Amino acid sequence: MQKGEGDKTKSVHLRTGSIYLINERKPSLSYRLFERGVGMGLPGLCVTRQHPNRVKQRLELPNTKLIWLSQTPGKGHHNPTDIGALATLISSFIESNKKSVSLIDGLEYLVINNGFQQVLKFIELINEQVMQSESLILIPISQNAFSDKELALLERNVETMEGTDAQPAGAQKDADETID
Repeated sequence: MQKGEGDKTKSVHLRTGSIYLINERKPSLSYRLFERGVGMGLPGLCVTRQHPNRVKQRLELPNTKLIWLSQTPGKGHHNPTDIGALATLISSFIESNKKSVSLIDGLEYLVINNGFQQVLKFIELINEQVMQSESLILIPISQNAFSDKELALLERNVETMEGTDAQPAGAQKDADETID
């Protein structure tokens, strides 16, 4: 993504056909990047632990499908223990929208409900799908929630970047930029 001229923040360049793990305790950069992609007209899929009404209140997300990772049954809700169906949902979205942007917020929650190995398989499966498209997937993670070995396995076949809360004092990254 590339910003306008008067901006004093650093550029963020994202390659399509990629998954990005974004290291941030709170997923602010991830949501801004997602909102920017959707604002550029890309179809969006947002899988989140946050209630969809809160996401809609905070962000402008036209042309976006919101899925709430929740044990509570309901329309637009997805049981976090059904990771196979979630992988199918995401793969189908990418297949239907060859150029799209997706956000998966709640990877740690998926690990709690399925175990790390199942979540790693899930990431690898959707990575295969996204690499064959012009789509982009953003996954915020808190590195503190994973062991060094787990992080190495997660990061092996995806792109990584630091979020705003992971940067040194005074440094900033902004998502008011365009997807390459």
